[in-house]
Amino acid sequence: MSQIGRHLSRRAALRGMAACCAGAGTPFAFNLLGIGAAAQAQAVADYKALVCIFLFGGNDQSNTVIPREGAAYSSYAAARPTLARPSGDLVPLTVQDWSGPALGLPPELSGLAGLFNTGRMAIVANTGTLLYPTTQAQILNGSVALPRQLFSHSDQQNSWQTGLPDRDSRSGWLGRIGDVIEPLANGGALAPICMSVAGNNVLQAGDTTVQYQLTTNGPVAVRNLERLYGVSASGTAYRSVLTQPRTNLLEAEYTGIVSRAIATETEVTAALAGIPALTTGFPQTRLGAQMGMIARMIAARSALGQNRQVFFAAIGGWDFHDNLLADQANRLTELGDAMAAFNAATEELGVAPAVTTFTASDFGRALQYNGRGSDHGWGAHHFVMGGAVRGGRVFGRWPDVALGSADDAGQGRLIPTTSVDEYAAELAGWFGVPPGMLSDVIPHVGRFDRANMDFLT
Repeated sequence: MSQIGRHLSRRAALRGMAACCAGAGTPFAFNLLGIGAAAQAQAVADYKALVCIFLFGGNDQSNTVIPREGAAYSSYAAARPTLARPSGDLVPLTVQDWSGPALGLPPELSGLAGLFNTGRMAIVANTGTLLYPTTQAQILNGSVALPRQLFSHSDQQNSWQTGLPDRDSRSGWLGRIGDVIEPLANGGALAPICMSVAGNNVLQAGDTTVQYQLTTNGPVAVRNLERLYGVSASGTAYRSVLTQPRTNLLEAEYTGIVSRAIATETEVTAALAGIPALTTGFPQTRLGAQMGMIARMIAARSALGQNRQVFFAAIGGWDFHDNLLADQANRLTELGDAMAAFNAATEELGVAPAVTTFTASDFGRALQYNGRGSDHGWGAHHFVMGGAVRGGRVFGRWPDVALGSADDAGQGRLIPTTSVDEYAAELAGWFGVPPGMLSDVIPHVGRFDRANMDFLT
C-alpha cells in the first residue's frame, strides 16, 4: 500500500506544478514538469478516447475465437462434445503475420470478422489477471503467487479493474490514467475525463478522477430546480438550499457534489443539444443504446472542452453454466452489432484513428464442458477496435486449446499468457501516459516482459 501512496503523491505533485504554472505560458509550464511530461504536453492537443466494454459474468472465449480446422479444431471439439461450434459455420479470419491455427468467429460476430479482416480490429489472446508470469509447472509446485480468489466473479472483476489482484484498491487503472492525463489534456473542462453509461465502476475511479454517470438518454438532472410543486419561486429556493455554502465539512462536501452535478448536467445537456444527429443507426439493445450515447458524447467533445475522454459500457449475463449455445449467441449478437455500429459512428465523425474500443471480462471459461455449459475459467481472448489498432492480427501467445495441455490450469482453464498489466499498459501508452509514469497507473507492469505489446500505433 505504501508503494501506491508514493505513486499518488507523485501524481499530486505533478498536478500541483501544472496548476501553479498554468498562467506562466505553456512551454515554461511543461518544462517544469520534466522531459517526459513535456513530451506528453505536446500530445494532448490531439483528441483521443478509450472505450471499455465490460462483459460481466465471464465470456466463454473458447466459443468466441475458435480454431476452425485441423488438429486444433479436433482438440477443441473433443473437449466439448455438445458445445463445439460446427467448423463450417465459422466466419474465417485472415490473420496477418501468423503461424498459429486457422481461426474463425461464430456467425453472430460476422460484423467483427469483417472489421478484423479489413484491419480495423485485433485480438489479444489469452489475457487475464496475473501477479507474475506464470506456468503450469510453477502452479503445480507452488513456486508462484497467484491472484486472490481465482474464478470468483466479484474478486476477478475487481482484480481486472484495479490491476491489483493481490490487494484491495479503491482506484482502477482507467481512473489512474485519468489522474495523470486530465490536468494536462482537459484543462478547465467541467465534465470529468471518465464517463460511464453502465453505472458506477472501480475501473474509472482515481485519486482525483471522479467518474461521471450518464444514462443512455443523457446526463442525470437534479429534479425540481425550475419549478417545485409547480411554483418557480419554490424551485429557486430549492436550488439555493442545495447549493449555498456550508461550514460543516460533511455539509460542504455534499453541497460541492450537488453544485458540481447541477453545473455539469447543464453543460453536458447543452453540448449534446448542439450536435447534429448521427446518420449511423445503433441496434435497439441495451449495449447499442450505451454505444450510441458514447458516440454522441464524442461528437460533443469540443463543446465540452475535452481533448481526452474515457468511457465505460457494459453488458451482463455471460455466466453460462447452462444453455451456452443459445444464450451466448444472443449476447455475441448484441456485442458484435453494437461494436460494428460504433465503429461506423467513429468513421462518420472522422475520429476513428483517435478512438480505441476494447473488451474486458471477469475471466474466461473452462474448455471442459459440463453438459450444457462451461464453468469459470481464467485467461480469455479480447477484442481491440479502432483506426489506431494494428488490425488483422492476434497479439500475445495463442494457447494450446486442449485438455491437459501445458496451458491448462485444470479442466481446460487457460493460464494467461498475457497479463492485464500488459494489456492496460499498451492502452495507457497510446492514450498519452509517459513511459516513466506507467508504474503509477499499473504498479506491477515491470514484472512482465511485454510492457508494450504494439497492438496500437
